[in-house]
Amino acid sequence: MTSKQPWQYYCHCGTRLAKDNSGHQCASCERLSRDKLIAPPEVPPEFWQTEQFREAFAAQHMGWVARAYRTHPYHHAVYGPHGISQTLLGQWVGLRQPHVSRFENGPPTQHLDTLRHWTRVLRIPPELLWFDMPGKKRQLTAAESAAADLLSPASNGVLALPAEQSNGAGPAPQPEHDLANDPAHDPILVAPWNHRGTVEAVVVLSGGVRVKRRGFLFLTGATLTAPAHQWLVREPEMPEMLGSGLSGQRVSGELVTRLRAMAGELRQMDDVAGGGSVLAMAQQTFAWVAGLLDQASYSEHTGRALYIMLAELGQLCGWSAFDAGEHGLAQRYYIAGLRAAHTADDRPFGAHILANLAYQAINQGQPVEAVTFVDTALAGTRGKATPAQLAELQLRRAQACAATGDAPGCTAAISQARSYVERLTPDDDLPYLYWLDATAITVNTGTCMLELGQPEKAVPLLDEGIAQFSAPFVRDRQLFVTRQAEARARPGKQHDLDAAVELGMESLDLAEHLNSRLGAEPHRALCLHLQPHAQVPAVREFLDRAKGVVAG
Repeated sequence: MTSKQPWQYYCHCGTRLAKDNSGHQCASCERLSRDKLIAPPEVPPEFWQTEQFREAFAAQHMGWVARAYRTHPYHHAVYGPHGISQTLLGQWVGLRQPHVSRFENGPPTQHLDTLRHWTRVLRIPPELLWFDMPGKKRQLTAAESAAADLLSPASNGVLALPAEQSNGAGPAPQPEHDLANDPAHDPILVAPWNHRGTVEAVVVLSGGVRVKRRGFLFLTGATLTAPAHQWLVREPEMPEMLGSGLSGQRVSGELVTRLRAMAGELRQMDDVAGGGSVLAMAQQTFAWVAGLLDQASYSEHTGRALYIMLAELGQLCGWSAFDAGEHGLAQRYYIAGLRAAHTADDRPFGAHILANLAYQAINQGQPVEAVTFVDTALAGTRGKATPAQLAELQLRRAQACAATGDAPGCTAAISQARSYVERLTPDDDLPYLYWLDATAITVNTGTCMLELGQPEKAVPLLDEGIAQFSAPFVRDRQLFVTRQAEARARPGKQHDLDAAVELGMESLDLAEHLNSRLGAEPHRALCLHLQPHAQVPAVREFLDRAKGVVAG
């Protein structure tokens, strides 16, 4: 006969338990157990005064700061003897455990928006930082001021690698312009997902005193991925809702045809000259089409064609802004384009915009959000996507997996992308996926191998792809040549310092003809790998010449 389990009178904290409490914790301890999984705990000011933190802040390495935070003895009583796990920390910041590990153990990130996001989540005191938070200007120490002078681009000393870069956030706007800095009241994000909501969003984005070009907050986490969910679950309006009866000019189908040709020309101009050279023209055309939808009159058929055209221009503006380093602005144009594609019920082009958002998210250290975009696009185009569309989405999945260190996932996605490309036919040729072919898969596989820390596998893939590159793709060639130089500069059997410098110089030659910021981060990585060899004259020459590209 078994004895009856005795009732536990007290919680481990010493609080007496009520008789109807079937658990082992009091209400206060249960709340603490729940809260510790939702957000980081409040910590006292002296928490930050440890040798590990001092080393992390001195090295300007947010990954080291994160490790010092989660392993701090202060957390042992609540989270156990090992402190906070990488998995739990990842939940707080919106990353998976492999990416947190890579963030802690890899090179320090230079993305200002990522640094600010981690600062907000962990509630790091601003006075400890090596960068400014919005509205909180730091006072530089004498040592920092001297270091800034020594490492300035004009210095003849060690190469300056600035921690901040253009990110689309810009200076804090005046109160009357705060609309773009408040996602909860931003019409581009919160307007209804219908015909009039789309018009409202694109008209606001097209200009007016309420919105400054660089006044857009960079979106992260659920705020960023919410529009993708809306695109997936909302049913487009009936086609007859797209007709307009306003008294403005009547829009003809011929005008839309001319606009489509103009968009194609802008895409090719972007390939040759970079997004910074295209952005202003694309924005003007986007604003003009938005004005037509708002004020002109048109038939149902022409109305849908105008929305498709607006979606294409939104994607083009988003890409150009992204390439120009205007990341908050790029997100808004992408989302506006996604709205227009939804209004026109053009699922394939909406999926293409989500693939663009995924690529930007990967570039900005948000691979989890990138996977969400890819999964949403696949769900929204199930049964309708062409092989080219599926190849694009699998390529973005592979890049996201590489960013998180998921080698098997990356390999599987690359294999699928390659199989879809092999099935391409002229009937599958979507005009906005003109760049997608076997060469694109090969060179991007090479960059994925480089991201996974396998430069010896990256070199032959990049060599093969670059040799087959078409002449008009100047910016893409510049990006991949830079990554090939980095692969040659890394340690391993493929290491070739002379080849790395030669490729680096070729990349700089190409960069001189581009108005693009996409190459800045690869050049920064290349410079970091070449810096230990700065005593070699050829390397020194490259580093001196690269200062303008890295700092610009």
